[in-house]
Amino acid sequence: MDPVFNAFPTRPVQIAKSGINSPLGSVAFALILFGLLIAGALWVGPNLTRDFIIQADPVEVPEADISNGECSTYRGIVTSCGADIAYEIKGKSVTASLSYLFLDPSNSDYEVSVIRSASHPSMATLSLGLDMLWNRAIVAGAIALALLAGGLALLRTARGAARFQRSLSEPVELVPVAATVSIARKLLFGLLGTTYSVKYTLDGKKYLNAHSGFRGKERPFVLGLDGKKTVLLAAIPRRGGMLILLDAALNRVEFTDAEREAIGAAMAAAA
Repeated sequence: MDPVFNAFPTRPVQIAKSGINSPLGSVAFALILFGLLIAGALWVGPNLTRDFIIQADPVEVPEADISNGECSTYRGIVTSCGADIAYEIKGKSVTASLSYLFLDPSNSDYEVSVIRSASHPSMATLSLGLDMLWNRAIVAGAIALALLAGGLALLRTARGAARFQRSLSEPVELVPVAATVSIARKLLFGLLGTTYSVKYTLDGKKYLNAHSGFRGKERPFVLGLDGKKTVLLAAIPRRGGMLILLDAALNRVEFTDAEREAIGAAMAAAA
């Protein structure tokens, strides 16, 4: 790798294509996460509020009918349960479809009864919902925080990518970097190209960075292998910024033909 790095131009060069994910894509995914957060809040929030109210003055309804009761467990710990209930209060029929999401590694069967609020007779839940009330609240809160954090992180990424792309309007001095591929994802079975997630070390610090990768006939510049992992040639502006994966033809950066030939010759000599 050293011969290739030594052949790398030290002059400022213009970036023709950064390969960084579009800020619009990150914004779109952030909006999806925020949408899921809002939808989840509208679904889970009223159910939790109802059960907290019922818990304040619970009354069992032994004559209630429970139907379509079913629970399923994901990965042995995340449990989802649902059932339909029906009962009468002062000659008035009350029906409801109930659902719960909580953590329970026991994978056990549940014996349930219908519990209503003494002060709000038409407000009812299952005893399972009250038993797992704080469990459900914690799970809902954790999911909400994860969605919020993910959305905000994507917005920060989009802001950084937009700022970085604006900074590339002028030539920059680049520092060559060896980037080890962590994950390579083919888009639509490779028809839309491949996205790479890479890790690299710069100034003694380790970084993890994801890239949009390569489209069409474009291929990455492969330096070699680190064990079983592929190592790619990348570059980062000396003044700081995001990592740029270079293509095999070195067309992402406006090198001169002589500079491309020098890098190619250094790569051939190192092989």
